[in-house]
Order: sequence, then structure tokens, then C-alpha cells
Amino acid sequence: MNNSKTDKVNIVVIDNLLSNAELVSIILRSCGYSVKPFTLAAEALDYLEGTKDKISLVIADLMLAGISGHDLCRRLRANPKYKFTPFLVSSCLGDVEDRVSAMEAGADDFINKPIDRDTLITRAKSLVRTQALYDELIDKNEKLEFAFKKLQEAQNALISNEKFVTIGAMAQGLTHEIFNPLTIIGGNLERLNMRIKSDRLDAEFLSQIITSTRNAVKRCTKIVEALETYSAEKINSIETANINDILKSVCTLFAVKLKMMYSIDITENYDESIGEVECDPRALQQAFMNLMTNAAESIGKDGSILISTELTGGGITVTIADTGKGFGGADMSKAFDPFYSTKNRSLSSGLGLAVVSGVVKMHKSSIDIGNGPSGGARVVVTIPADLKLDANSSIDNFLKIDR
Repeated sequence: MNNSKTDKVNIVVIDNLLSNAELVSIILRSCGYSVKPFTLAAEALDYLEGTKDKISLVIADLMLAGISGHDLCRRLRANPKYKFTPFLVSSCLGDVEDRVSAMEAGADDFINKPIDRDTLITRAKSLVRTQALYDELIDKNEKLEFAFKKLQEAQNALISNEKFVTIGAMAQGLTHEIFNPLTIIGGNLERLNMRIKSDRLDAEFLSQIITSTRNAVKRCTKIVEALETYSAEKINSIETANINDILKSVCTLFAVKLKMMYSIDITENYDESIGEVECDPRALQQAFMNLMTNAAESIGKDGSILISTELTGGGITVTIADTGKGFGGADMSKAFDPFYSTKNRSLSSGLGLAVVSGVVKMHKSSIDIGNGPSGGARVVVTIPADLKLDANSSIDNFLKIDR
């Protein structure tokens, strides 16, 4: 950020006549301004383009040698450094057309010659004050941009923390789920070793061992791939994916832990006519994971979660329903507010449903929360069947932590 401050006001004056340039300089210096006069526009332009000093005002005649006042103004406006620097025209050409042409070239004000001292001082002070206010606005805007960047970084850290808290909660179930196929593989190797030693190998036995081992490896691979996708840092990546596949990967990560530790069953019912969409698969997986986590925590123990998809009227409807306690009145109204949570604050940042809401908006979709007929929460996400995300789509643009 630019934090440089100075009380010195630098003004550049350009006039073909040295006497006019010196007169303006004397008047403005009496107000405490630092003034640099020029009689050649080319020299003034070289100075302006090369100086490191902050120029608060440029005063120039329209009738200049080599470069007209109009062209000088246009060239300065084309330079980002002087795009908003006040430009005061001083000229004996006082017709309406001359004023209009000067303003169209980028001038901010016009003063007639012969120059009146009081008028010059009033116009100069007004334009210098305008420049000072603009500089202050730019400075504050840079500070706001910096603060917003820091807020986004903190927000991303919280979202990441929410993700890995979920991974930690799944760890025991995943360990068990991976250990089972590894046990099968180990057992198969032991059986194979015993047959080799006893010289009792046959084609049928080998086929059984190969099939059993291959299935166990597939199970491990499926779990690792699902976990790798969920843990990936590559966010805001637009890819072609099937919503059913995304949900299946979430269930792969959750199913064993919920069944083994909490006696919660997951029932999956997918509409296989659903095609692929252009989306951010990792963002959607994060959203569905958060919804599953909420459902499991609402149930506690002994219950079920139903996940279903349906293609209806040009939309893909994803329904996640549970047999838990459902949404309370206060929870319904605040559910998507960042940092609102009914959970233990040490275990949750309160960004779960805020992230879900952000992901849904990012995907040009809608979300509806409520309670089912027999109690329990029911969340319905509707995604356009012809969804095509813009390459610049980002969850950061849709979370309710705004500028």
C-alpha cells in the first residue's frame, strides 16, 4: 500500500510566455505551493513523465508551441500516473467552444487571461483540495483492499479447518474400512504361500485368490481416491463431473464410520439418467460433506440418512434427509449465517452451512432447508442440469463475508 504522506503541494505551470508563467508562479508560491514553470510543452511533458514527485495540479495554456494544450492534456490523461491529476486551462480563448474542447480533452477547469489573482488562487485551492481528497480516498481504498485480503485469508483458513475437522472425525471409520481389505489381501497371500509350499496350486484356486485380491484393492483405491479428492487444495477448479459420483464419493468416506460407531445407516437412491455438468467437484463435495456431517450430528445414534437424486424439469434435485431432531426455529433463520453454530465451538468454526450456501450460489443453484413430515431435517439442493460454470467462478465471491 502507498502510505507516503507529504504536506508539499507541487504545481506545474506551462505557458509560451515566460512572463505569464512567472506571474502564475509568484501568485501560487505566495500560497505556499511549490511551482515549476515551463515555456516549452515538450520539456514540461518530459519532466512530468520522469519526475518522482507527486504533482497536485497542472496549469497550461491552450496555445503552446509544438504540442497544443489539448494534446498535452490528452497525453497526461493517457498516463495512469496523471489520469486523475487536476488540469487547469489558462487561456485568452474564452469562447464556449474553446471551453468545451478543453473539457473534452480532459481538463477540469478553465480560467481566462489576463489572469485575476484571486480567481487563480480560488481555482487552484479548489483543485488541489480535490486532488488531496482523491489521494485520501485511494489510500483508504488500498487499506480496505488489504484488510479484505486478510479477511479472505482468515476465512479460507477457517474453511480449511472445517474440512480437516471433518476428516479427523472420519479417521477411525476410514482406518477400519481400509484395514478390512488389507486383511483380506494379507490372508490371500498367506493362503497362496501355504499352497505353494504344499505344491497344491490349481487354476480354480488361483482364480479365486486373484478375484478376491483385486476386489480388495479396488475397495482401498476407491476410499483413497475419495479422500484424496476431498483433501485436495486445488479449489475453484471447473471440471466435467456427475453429481451422483460426487455424492457416492462422500458416502464412501462416511458410511463405515456412521454404521460402526453410531449405528447410522446411509440409504442411497440415485437417478442414473442424470448426466454430467460443468462444476467445481471439490466445492460440491465439501458442501455435501458438510450436510452429511450436520445430519449425523443431529441424529447422534441409531438413525438413518437418505440421499437421493432426481432429474426433474431441467434441474438435478439432491435431497439429504435424516431422522434426527430437525431444525429449530432459530436455527432455520440463522442456518446460513457465517460463524453461527449449535455445535461445540471447539469442534466447529460455524462455517458449515455458510460454505454450503456459498457453493450453491456459486453453482447458480438453490437450497431449501426444512423438516420432514416425520421429523428430522430435510435439505434440498437444486442444480441446473445444463450447468456451465464460468472459469472465474469462486466460492470466495459467494460467501456472506462481504466488502
